[in-house]
Amino acid sequence: MGELFNGLLRLIAHAIVTLHDLTGPVFGEHSGLSWAFAIVLLTICIRLLMYPLFVKQIKTQRAMTASQPKIKELQAKHKGDKETLNVEMMKLYKEHNANPFAGCLPVLLQMPIFIALYQVLNQLAPKVQSGGGYDYPQKTLDKFDLSRETVNSFMSAKIFDAPIGAGFKSPARLLEFLGGSAGAAKVVAVTLIVGMALTTFLTSKQMMGRNPNMDSSQATQQKVLLYLMPVLLGVFGFQVAIGVLVYWTTTNLFSMAQQAVVIRHLGPPEQALAAEKAKAAAKTKAAPPAPRAAGKQAANAQPAEAAGQAAPKTTTGAAKRPATKGKNRGGKGQRRGGRH
Repeated sequence: MGELFNGLLRLIAHAIVTLHDLTGPVFGEHSGLSWAFAIVLLTICIRLLMYPLFVKQIKTQRAMTASQPKIKELQAKHKGDKETLNVEMMKLYKEHNANPFAGCLPVLLQMPIFIALYQVLNQLAPKVQSGGGYDYPQKTLDKFDLSRETVNSFMSAKIFDAPIGAGFKSPARLLEFLGGSAGAAKVVAVTLIVGMALTTFLTSKQMMGRNPNMDSSQATQQKVLLYLMPVLLGVFGFQVAIGVLVYWTTTNLFSMAQQAVVIRHLGPPEQALAAEKAKAAAKTKAAPPAPRAAGKQAANAQPAEAAGQAAPKTTTGAAKRPATKGKNRGGKGQRRGGRH
Protein backbone atom coordinates (compact mmCIF):
# COMPACT_ATOMS: atom_id res chain seq x y z
CA MET A 1 0.00 0.00 0.00
CA GLY A 2 2.89 2.34 0.85
CA GLU A 3 4.54 1.71 -2.51
CA LEU A 4 1.24 2.42 -4.29
CA PHE A 5 0.87 5.75 -2.48
CA ASN A 6 4.50 6.67 -3.25
CA GLY A 7 3.74 5.94 -6.89
CA LEU A 8 0.80 8.36 -6.68
CA LEU A 9 3.12 11.02 -5.19
CA ARG A 10 5.59 10.62 -8.07
CA LEU A 11 2.72 10.75 -10.58
CA ILE A 12 1.40 14.03 -9.12
CA ALA A 13 4.88 15.59 -9.00
CA HIS A 14 5.71 14.64 -12.60
CA ALA A 15 2.25 15.74 -13.79
CA ILE A 16 2.90 19.24 -12.38
CA VAL A 17 6.35 19.36 -14.01
CA THR A 18 4.88 18.22 -17.36
CA LEU A 19 2.12 20.83 -17.23
CA HIS A 20 4.74 23.44 -16.31
CA ASP A 21 6.38 22.68 -19.66
CA LEU A 22 3.21 24.14 -21.22
CA THR A 23 2.83 27.17 -18.93
CA GLY A 24 6.54 28.00 -18.55
CA PRO A 25 7.04 29.44 -22.06
CA VAL A 26 3.97 31.67 -21.52
CA PHE A 27 4.61 33.11 -18.04
CA GLY A 28 8.32 32.37 -17.59
CA GLU A 29 10.19 29.24 -16.54
CA HIS A 30 10.65 30.27 -12.90
CA SER A 31 7.53 32.43 -12.58
CA GLY A 32 5.08 31.74 -9.79
CA LEU A 33 2.24 32.10 -12.29
CA SER A 34 3.62 29.34 -14.50
CA TRP A 35 3.82 26.87 -11.57
CA ALA A 36 0.47 28.04 -10.13
CA PHE A 37 -1.24 27.54 -13.50
CA ALA A 38 0.34 24.09 -13.73
CA ILE A 39 -1.46 23.24 -10.46
CA VAL A 40 -4.66 24.79 -11.85
CA LEU A 41 -4.43 22.68 -15.02
CA LEU A 42 -3.83 19.57 -12.92
CA THR A 43 -6.96 20.39 -10.92
CA ILE A 44 -9.06 20.86 -14.07
CA CYS A 45 -7.82 17.56 -15.55
CA ILE A 46 -8.76 15.71 -12.35
CA ARG A 47 -12.20 17.33 -12.22
CA LEU A 48 -12.90 16.48 -15.87
CA LEU A 49 -11.96 12.84 -15.26
CA MET A 50 -14.42 12.74 -12.36
CA TYR A 51 -17.23 14.48 -14.28
CA PRO A 52 -19.39 11.32 -14.77
CA LEU A 53 -19.19 10.60 -11.03
CA PHE A 54 -20.03 14.22 -10.32
CA VAL A 55 -23.23 14.00 -12.39
CA LYS A 56 -24.09 10.74 -10.65
CA GLN A 57 -23.61 12.47 -7.29
CA ILE A 58 -26.15 15.19 -8.12
CA LYS A 59 -28.69 12.67 -9.45
CA THR A 60 -28.26 10.54 -6.35
CA GLN A 61 -28.81 13.48 -4.04
CA ARG A 62 -32.01 14.38 -5.86
CA ALA A 63 -33.22 10.78 -5.80
CA MET A 64 -32.53 10.60 -2.06
CA THR A 65 -34.52 13.79 -1.62
CA ALA A 66 -37.47 12.27 -3.51
CA SER A 67 -37.45 9.18 -1.28
CA GLN A 68 -37.49 11.08 2.03
CA PRO A 69 -41.29 10.93 2.62
CA LYS A 70 -41.35 7.20 1.92
CA ILE A 71 -38.33 6.64 4.17
CA LYS A 72 -40.19 8.30 7.05
CA GLU A 73 -43.19 6.03 6.45
CA LEU A 74 -41.00 2.91 6.46
CA GLN A 75 -39.20 4.00 9.61
CA ALA A 76 -42.52 4.49 11.38
CA LYS A 77 -43.96 1.20 10.05
CA HIS A 78 -40.94 -0.98 10.90
CA LYS A 79 -39.76 0.85 13.97
CA GLY A 80 -38.83 -2.27 15.95
CA ASP A 81 -37.69 -4.46 13.04
CA LYS A 82 -34.35 -3.27 11.69
CA GLU A 83 -33.87 -6.23 9.36
CA THR A 84 -37.19 -5.68 7.58
CA LEU A 85 -36.56 -1.93 7.53
CA ASN A 86 -33.19 -2.43 5.80
CA VAL A 87 -34.75 -4.72 3.19
CA GLU A 88 -37.56 -2.26 2.48
CA MET A 89 -35.08 0.64 2.35
CA MET A 90 -32.98 -1.17 -0.26
CA LYS A 91 -36.12 -1.79 -2.33
CA LEU A 92 -36.99 1.90 -2.05
CA TYR A 93 -33.51 2.99 -3.17
CA LYS A 94 -33.75 0.64 -6.13
CA GLU A 95 -37.18 2.00 -7.03
CA HIS A 96 -35.89 5.60 -7.00
CA ASN A 97 -32.62 4.61 -8.69
CA ALA A 98 -30.72 6.00 -5.69
CA ASN A 99 -27.45 4.79 -4.20
CA PRO A 100 -26.57 6.40 -0.85
CA PHE A 101 -22.86 5.69 -1.38
CA ALA A 102 -22.63 7.04 -4.94
CA GLY A 103 -22.89 10.63 -3.68
CA CYS A 104 -19.65 10.19 -1.71
CA LEU A 105 -17.54 8.89 -4.60
CA PRO A 106 -16.29 12.25 -5.98
CA VAL A 107 -15.19 13.36 -2.51
CA LEU A 108 -13.61 10.00 -1.68
CA LEU A 109 -11.71 9.90 -4.97
CA GLN A 110 -10.57 13.50 -4.66
CA MET A 111 -9.19 13.19 -1.14
CA PRO A 112 -6.21 10.97 -2.14
CA ILE A 113 -5.22 13.59 -4.75
CA PHE A 114 -5.51 16.36 -2.17
CA ILE A 115 -3.45 14.40 0.37
CA ALA A 116 -0.91 13.43 -2.32
CA LEU A 117 -0.39 17.06 -3.37
CA TYR A 118 -0.02 18.05 0.28
CA GLN A 119 2.60 15.30 0.75
CA VAL A 120 4.43 16.27 -2.46
CA LEU A 121 4.83 19.87 -1.32
CA ASN A 122 5.66 18.78 2.21
CA GLN A 123 8.30 16.24 1.17
CA LEU A 124 9.86 18.39 -1.55
CA ALA A 125 10.17 21.35 0.83
CA PRO A 126 13.78 22.09 1.89
CA LYS A 127 14.75 20.55 5.22
CA VAL A 128 17.03 21.76 8.00
CA GLN A 129 20.50 20.27 7.59
CA SER A 130 23.08 19.43 10.24
CA GLY A 131 24.72 22.84 9.91
CA GLY A 132 21.43 24.61 10.62
CA GLY A 133 20.77 25.73 7.05
CA TYR A 134 18.10 24.54 4.61
CA ASP A 135 18.62 22.30 1.59
CA TYR A 136 16.86 19.62 -0.51
CA PRO A 137 17.80 16.11 0.69
CA GLN A 138 19.27 13.97 -2.08
CA LYS A 139 17.18 11.04 -0.87
CA THR A 140 13.98 13.00 -1.58
CA LEU A 141 15.21 14.07 -5.03
CA ASP A 142 15.97 10.44 -5.88
CA LYS A 143 12.58 9.33 -4.57
CA PHE A 144 10.73 11.69 -6.92
CA ASP A 145 13.32 11.35 -9.70
CA LEU A 146 13.59 15.14 -10.05
CA SER A 147 16.59 17.42 -10.33
CA ARG A 148 17.51 19.95 -7.64
CA GLU A 149 17.02 22.83 -10.12
CA THR A 150 13.47 21.70 -10.98
CA VAL A 151 12.45 21.28 -7.34
CA ASN A 152 13.96 24.61 -6.32
CA SER A 153 12.23 26.36 -9.24
CA PHE A 154 8.90 24.90 -8.10
CA MET A 155 9.23 25.51 -4.36
CA SER A 156 10.68 29.02 -4.64
CA ALA A 157 8.32 30.23 -7.42
CA LYS A 158 6.50 33.28 -6.03
CA ILE A 159 2.96 34.60 -6.14
CA PHE A 160 3.19 38.26 -5.09
CA ASP A 161 6.55 37.51 -3.40
CA ALA A 162 5.10 34.49 -1.54
CA PRO A 163 6.83 31.16 -2.43
CA ILE A 164 4.52 28.30 -3.48
CA GLY A 165 6.35 25.96 -1.12
CA ALA A 166 5.80 28.22 1.90
CA GLY A 167 2.76 28.72 4.10
CA PHE A 168 1.34 30.99 6.78
CA LYS A 169 3.45 29.40 9.54
CA SER A 170 6.69 28.94 7.57
CA PRO A 171 9.82 29.86 9.60
CA ALA A 172 11.71 33.00 8.67
CA ARG A 173 14.85 31.03 7.76
CA LEU A 174 12.87 28.84 5.34
CA LEU A 175 11.38 31.92 3.69
CA GLU A 176 14.87 33.40 3.47
CA PHE A 177 16.15 30.24 1.74
CA LEU A 178 13.23 30.36 -0.74
CA GLY A 179 13.77 34.08 -1.30
CA GLY A 180 10.31 35.09 -0.10
CA SER A 181 8.86 37.62 2.31
CA ALA A 182 7.18 36.57 5.57
CA GLY A 183 4.60 39.36 5.28
CA ALA A 184 3.76 38.48 1.66
CA ALA A 185 3.46 34.77 2.54
CA LYS A 186 0.98 35.56 5.32
CA VAL A 187 -1.11 37.92 3.17
CA VAL A 188 -1.28 35.53 0.20
CA ALA A 189 -1.99 32.55 2.48
CA VAL A 190 -4.82 34.34 4.32
CA THR A 191 -6.33 35.53 1.03
CA LEU A 192 -6.35 31.99 -0.35
CA ILE A 193 -7.68 30.58 2.95
CA VAL A 194 -10.60 33.01 2.88
CA GLY A 195 -11.20 32.19 -0.78
CA MET A 196 -11.08 28.46 -0.06
CA ALA A 197 -13.53 28.75 2.87
CA LEU A 198 -15.92 31.03 0.94
CA THR A 199 -15.97 28.84 -2.18
CA THR A 200 -16.51 25.75 0.01
CA PHE A 201 -19.55 27.44 1.59
CA LEU A 202 -20.99 28.55 -1.77
CA THR A 203 -20.39 25.14 -3.37
CA SER A 204 -22.12 23.32 -0.51
CA LYS A 205 -25.05 25.74 -0.50
CA GLN A 206 -25.47 25.42 -4.25
CA MET A 207 -25.48 21.62 -3.98
CA MET A 208 -28.02 21.51 -1.13
CA GLY A 209 -30.66 23.65 -2.80
CA ARG A 210 -34.22 23.50 -1.51
CA ASN A 211 -35.56 20.25 -0.12
CA PRO A 212 -39.26 20.47 0.78
CA ASN A 213 -39.22 16.88 2.09
CA MET A 214 -36.55 17.53 4.71
CA ASP A 215 -37.61 17.64 8.34
CA SER A 216 -36.36 20.21 10.84
CA SER A 217 -33.65 17.98 12.36
CA GLN A 218 -32.12 17.22 8.94
CA ALA A 219 -32.27 20.88 7.98
CA THR A 220 -30.44 21.76 11.19
CA GLN A 221 -27.73 19.17 10.50
CA GLN A 222 -27.20 20.49 6.99
CA LYS A 223 -26.97 24.03 8.29
CA VAL A 224 -24.34 23.02 10.83
CA LEU A 225 -22.28 21.29 8.13
CA LEU A 226 -22.77 24.23 5.79
CA TYR A 227 -21.09 26.59 8.25
CA LEU A 228 -18.77 24.14 10.01
CA MET A 229 -16.92 22.76 6.97
CA PRO A 230 -15.57 26.15 5.78
CA VAL A 231 -14.38 26.90 9.31
CA LEU A 232 -12.56 23.55 9.61
CA LEU A 233 -10.97 23.94 6.19
CA GLY A 234 -9.98 27.49 7.08
CA VAL A 235 -8.19 26.29 10.22
CA PHE A 236 -6.52 23.52 8.22
CA GLY A 237 -5.42 26.07 5.62
CA PHE A 238 -3.02 27.69 8.11
CA GLN A 239 -1.03 24.41 8.23
CA VAL A 240 -0.47 23.83 4.49
CA ALA A 241 1.62 25.36 1.73
CA ILE A 242 0.31 27.98 -0.68
CA GLY A 243 0.38 25.45 -3.53
CA VAL A 244 -2.19 23.27 -1.72
CA LEU A 245 -4.43 26.31 -1.16
CA VAL A 246 -4.25 27.09 -4.88
CA TYR A 247 -5.36 23.53 -5.68
CA TRP A 248 -8.29 23.50 -3.23
CA THR A 249 -9.58 26.95 -4.19
CA THR A 250 -9.41 26.02 -7.89
CA THR A 251 -11.27 22.79 -7.16
CA ASN A 252 -14.10 24.68 -5.45
CA LEU A 253 -14.39 27.25 -8.25
CA PHE A 254 -14.47 24.52 -10.91
CA SER A 255 -17.03 22.56 -8.89
CA MET A 256 -19.32 25.60 -8.74
CA ALA A 257 -19.14 25.98 -12.51
CA GLN A 258 -19.74 22.25 -13.04
CA GLN A 259 -22.72 22.24 -10.70
CA ALA A 260 -24.29 25.22 -12.44
CA VAL A 261 -23.99 23.49 -15.83
CA VAL A 262 -25.26 20.10 -14.60
CA ILE A 263 -28.17 21.54 -12.60
CA ARG A 264 -29.24 23.66 -15.56
CA HIS A 265 -29.03 20.60 -17.83
CA LEU A 266 -31.04 18.40 -15.45
CA GLY A 267 -33.64 21.09 -14.89
CA PRO A 268 -35.34 22.03 -11.60
CA PRO A 269 -35.09 19.43 -8.83
CA GLU A 270 -38.81 18.58 -9.01
CA GLN A 271 -38.63 17.96 -12.76
CA ALA A 272 -35.51 15.82 -12.45
CA LEU A 273 -37.03 13.76 -9.63
CA ALA A 274 -40.22 13.17 -11.63
CA ALA A 275 -38.10 11.96 -14.54
CA GLU A 276 -36.23 9.55 -12.29
CA LYS A 277 -39.52 8.14 -10.93
CA ALA A 278 -40.92 7.70 -14.45
CA LYS A 279 -37.72 5.94 -15.55
CA ALA A 280 -37.85 3.57 -12.59
CA ALA A 281 -41.54 2.83 -13.22
CA ALA A 282 -40.86 2.13 -16.90
CA LYS A 283 -38.11 -0.33 -15.97
CA THR A 284 -40.45 -2.14 -13.59
CA LYS A 285 -43.21 -2.45 -16.23
CA ALA A 286 -40.80 -3.47 -18.97
CA ALA A 287 -39.43 -6.42 -17.00
CA PRO A 288 -42.32 -8.61 -15.63
CA PRO A 289 -41.40 -11.78 -13.77
CA ALA A 290 -40.52 -14.62 -16.16
CA PRO A 291 -42.61 -17.41 -14.52
CA ARG A 292 -45.81 -15.35 -14.69
CA ALA A 293 -45.24 -14.53 -18.33
CA ALA A 294 -44.69 -18.19 -19.12
CA GLY A 295 -47.85 -19.11 -17.22
CA LYS A 296 -49.87 -16.57 -19.17
CA GLN A 297 -48.55 -17.87 -22.48
CA ALA A 298 -49.44 -21.41 -21.49
CA ALA A 299 -52.91 -20.32 -20.42
CA ASN A 300 -53.42 -18.46 -23.69
CA ALA A 301 -52.16 -21.43 -25.65
CA GLN A 302 -54.68 -23.89 -24.14
CA PRO A 303 -57.83 -22.08 -25.38
CA ALA A 304 -56.21 -21.73 -28.78
CA GLU A 305 -55.50 -25.44 -28.95
CA ALA A 306 -59.05 -26.22 -27.78
CA ALA A 307 -60.42 -23.90 -30.41
CA GLY A 308 -58.22 -25.59 -33.00
CA GLN A 309 -59.51 -29.01 -32.03
CA ALA A 310 -63.14 -27.89 -32.08
CA ALA A 311 -62.85 -26.25 -35.47
CA PRO A 312 -62.66 -29.44 -37.56
CA LYS A 313 -65.81 -30.81 -35.92
CA THR A 314 -67.73 -27.66 -36.85
CA THR A 315 -66.42 -27.80 -40.38
CA THR A 316 -67.30 -31.50 -40.73
CA GLY A 317 -70.77 -30.92 -39.41
CA ALA A 318 -71.28 -28.01 -41.79
CA ALA A 319 -70.11 -30.13 -44.70
CA LYS A 320 -72.50 -32.95 -43.90
CA ARG A 321 -75.57 -30.74 -43.64
CA PRO A 322 -75.66 -29.66 -47.30
CA ALA A 323 -75.25 -33.25 -48.33
CA THR A 324 -78.19 -34.28 -46.20
CA LYS A 325 -80.28 -31.48 -47.62
CA GLY A 326 -79.35 -32.56 -51.09
CA LYS A 327 -80.41 -36.10 -50.40
CA ASN A 328 -83.72 -34.92 -49.01
CA ARG A 329 -84.33 -32.75 -52.04
CA GLY A 330 -83.47 -35.63 -54.27
CA GLY A 331 -85.83 -37.88 -52.38
CA LYS A 332 -88.59 -35.37 -52.74
CA GLY A 333 -88.01 -35.15 -56.46
CA GLN A 334 -88.14 -38.87 -56.81
CA ARG A 335 -91.39 -38.98 -54.90
CA ARG A 336 -92.85 -36.22 -57.07
CA GLY A 337 -91.67 -38.08 -60.13
CA GLY A 338 -93.31 -41.26 -58.86
CA ARG A 339 -96.63 -39.48 -58.41
CA HIS A 340 -96.56 -38.23 -61.97
